[in-house]
Amino acid sequence: MEHDQLVAPGTARIMSSYLTCELATVSRSGTPIAWPVTGVWRPDDQVFALSTSIGFPQKAFNVRREPRVALLFSDPTGSGLDQGEQVLVQGEAECSDEIVTRFSQNADLWQRVAETQPSSRALSAGRLVRRFMDIYYMRLFITVTPTAVTARPSLSGAARQLSVPAMPGLPETFAREIGEFPSGVLASLDDDGHPTLDRVVPEPAEDGLLLPGTDARPGRASLLFHRHDELLAGQRSFVVVGELVESARGLLLRPDRVADGIQSPGLLSAISMARGLRRRALAYLDKRGLDRPRVAWHELEEIHARIDAANRAR
Repeated sequence: MEHDQLVAPGTARIMSSYLTCELATVSRSGTPIAWPVTGVWRPDDQVFALSTSIGFPQKAFNVRREPRVALLFSDPTGSGLDQGEQVLVQGEAECSDEIVTRFSQNADLWQRVAETQPSSRALSAGRLVRRFMDIYYMRLFITVTPTAVTARPSLSGAARQLSVPAMPGLPETFAREIGEFPSGVLASLDDDGHPTLDRVVPEPAEDGLLLPGTDARPGRASLLFHRHDELLAGQRSFVVVGELVESARGLLLRPDRVADGIQSPGLLSAISMARGLRRRALAYLDKRGLDRPRVAWHELEEIHARIDAANRAR
């Protein structure tokens, strides 16, 4: 089947409207783990393109080891779409070793980030910020070629607060925070061993999180909780990793650890995250014997100028 048959125009519209999607890759231990990402659908090439900083290289490492991935477009916040249709894309990913610091090489992606997340300009505002945050713009680019595309209806059911108890593998702080999310995204493996994703409404249990309404395959799995506002600010994400098992009440995720993600706002948390990003990025370069590449700031300025000109013309 040709890719243009896989991604129908209506499906492409949803993929291009959602500000984020969930990307599932498979870790070295064989656990599918999802994180929210921003990307662009390139209809001419029939690929979905995204990137990650060398300070957050794990997605790239996973893709190079296991190219099978999944994308789920399931959070319509800020999309402008009336309905919350979902789209699951399973595909094959590629990630080059090249560290890209030229914005002209992926101008469509950088323009989308600048348009949908105005606050991102703060990461390149002024010489001092650029000296500290240039690491963020040293990127590894990932492309996903779809092999299967499935349209799904929006998740039904009213939002409700959950009271999740702390348990082994799920500390109290994260258990309490789960109650702030109306749903989460389950990453698991299908019968063919391909990563797949489902948006689910978990229910608390003594020894885990029940996941009604899904027919996922038991095994290693994870549950992503993330949110953002309509301008991609106020982001929060973390992942509960564990074993998906069958129980008398249905499928149950038994946690064994939590991977913390983005937490904003807050100056101290932002500084801590930036320092961690910088430390990991410099380690990435040092391990490979690479010089610190220069960022083409003038190209980012040109993208911002085009956006500003278009906004003034409206």
